Amino acid sequence: MRKHIEAQLNEANAELTAHMASWEYAYAMGATSHGGGEHPLHRQTRARTERLAARCRRLQAQLDALDV
Repeated sequence: MRKHIEAQLNEANAELTAHMASWEYAYAMGATSHGGGEHPLHRQTRARTERLAARCRRLQAQLDALDV
């Protein structure tokens, strides 16, 4: 069970890291002037970032619960 969760966490972290290294992410995080941050694509990118980060947090919490 632990190995499976660790593998999922590694995959999720890799996906989040790749996403955060993308131009899509850079533009979404940097587009704040003149209302650019409200563009639907930027909102979607920020939402995806939060989903990926939440997945990483959930998997880490599952691993931490195994250590208790």
